[in-house]
Amino acid sequence: MSSAPAHILTDTKNAAISVWLANSLHRPSDAYTQWADRRLAVLALGSKFCAFRLSDELVHGVGTDSGFSLASTTLRTLDGPVIHDPGGRRFYALVPPAPPGPDLGPHAAYLGLGHFVGVPRVGEDEQTETWASYWAVPMSWPGTLCDPARVLRLIRAGTALLGEGADS
Repeated sequence: MSSAPAHILTDTKNAAISVWLANSLHRPSDAYTQWADRRLAVLALGSKFCAFRLSDELVHGVGTDSGFSLASTTLRTLDGPVIHDPGGRRFYALVPPAPPGPDLGPHAAYLGLGHFVGVPRVGEDEQTETWASYWAVPMSWPGTLCDPARVLRLIRAGTALLGEGADS
């Protein structure tokens, strides 16, 4: 019994993830147009997923001062997809929809219903342009999102390292 080549499985998975993400919009075709034109689609938060916005300073503080590779390792502990926006100097950890929680301090915010986030094309997993957003941690499967409790632990740890308080 032969199995499908890896690139076919990857293409199929990426197509399924793209469909799932695009369906956050009332007109999913808008996402495909934006991905084709700009490599980034502005998607609605609140129904399928929400996001924690994390400053570069917070993530790199937890990952240590020695660079992005350790920050990347730290982000992988969130068990879900994370987008990096180098131009805005922030990360977006995608999480299941939930009511907003406590104040997260100056380096993090919860974005839910009524907010939008720029989502790179699926497969854009590396920074190819200085300011272009990319998947710091790619989505592994449609609907697989970060564990909010892990994101909150990261926020608390980073806030403590930066010496600033956040409500728990």
